[in-house]
Amino acid sequence: MLKYEETSRLTHSFQPGDRVLMEYEAKLPISKIAWRYITRYILEDEPVIIFDFYGIGDIMFRNYLRLISGEEYRQLIESKRNIYIFKIGPGGASYGEVVGHEKVYTDAESFLKGYYTMVQRALSLPRKPRYAVVFGISEYLYFAGPSGLFNIINVISTIPIEDWVTIILLNVDAVNEKQRSILEEISSWVVRLVEEGCEIVKGGNGRDD
Repeated sequence: MLKYEETSRLTHSFQPGDRVLMEYEAKLPISKIAWRYITRYILEDEPVIIFDFYGIGDIMFRNYLRLISGEEYRQLIESKRNIYIFKIGPGGASYGEVVGHEKVYTDAESFLKGYYTMVQRALSLPRKPRYAVVFGISEYLYFAGPSGLFNIINVISTIPIEDWVTIILLNVDAVNEKQRSILEEISSWVVRLVEEGCEIVKGGNGRDD
């Protein structure tokens, strides 16, 4: 198991095209983990794309911002210039530059078109990010009902992305076991976030893709 301070060792193992599912329970301080460790290590190297459903990423960002001060606060604020945000649905986006905004669609055709638009915009950005982070996928699955998981599988299979690593944060308390199992199945890596650190459940030397 890796300590969170060693997260950079893990992120450097990911390859463009990988889908990395990072699972956590609701009781975990995910705002701190997401913004101090996961996103921070990515931003040290290059810009990042964030797909933010319902402004969940913004909520986590502001939660974490209230916990820090001094040099760490300054560095986090400065890193905003390296973040490209695609807003999906309502919510704030105070942590970077908004480069796209789509409604939350539950029907397959509209969801696919919206995703295609965002991908095309991302591929035309002046600086090419190597990482994309998805916030709020658990909330989308909860609110969208049965169509939510189908829509996600549909866009992954129809528009495969080999240009960046996609890191998906999944609150396992908000989804059912079947949804979780399917998302694990289609992921290149599955990383379980716990109090002690990161446990690699799938991927690395034992990856099956």
